[in-house]
Amino acid sequence: MYRDFSNNMTVKNAHDFLDEMKKKGPTPELMSKIGTHFDKAHMSEALKSRGIDLTSASGGNTPEWVGVGVTAAASAA
Repeated sequence: MYRDFSNNMTVKNAHDFLDEMKKKGPTPELMSKIGTHFDKAHMSEALKSRGIDLTSASGGNTPEWVGVGVTAAASAA
């Protein structure tokens, strides 16, 4: 079942986002959480704990950081 994210931006929310993305793909409801429930720093930390370096994967400052991170996380599963 879809987790109801809190309104606080956290690394936990980024982990939950990645888990849900791997299960169901990029649903509109899930994608609406980007930038409101976690930011680049949270996603970077979540990916780093999964062995993925977002900075090198995305070039560091590209606006596609979420897509790159999610793609990398999904392929590492």
